[in-house]
Amino acid sequence: MRGLVYTADLSGAEPLSAAARFHDYHLPHIENALNTTDVLTIRFSHAEEKPHRWRVEAIAALARRHAPRRVNGVAPAEELADEEAIAATIAFVDGNEGITGQLILAG
Repeated sequence: MRGLVYTADLSGAEPLSAAARFHDYHLPHIENALNTTDVLTIRFSHAEEKPHRWRVEAIAALARRHAPRRVNGVAPAEELADEEAIAATIAFVDGNEGITGQLILAG
């Protein structure tokens, strides 16, 4: 079964604001999506290295809470996203049953 991709656009927000927006707005939608699929990939907008720390923890917590469903995150490694690399990374995590709870930087 091909999983769903949820886009959590947090572009332009400072780390604390981005985390708040994710938890207040996106998290309820993500939780609802997990009721309809066994595999969910959350596509994030770009962030510098340190803001990725809260994203890593959020993805890991979602994966633990919803096991055996699989939850992963993908974000562009650079400010200008390489859409082909992101699509390939999403396909990779979607198709590999052993991958869950990970945030992967693509491109």
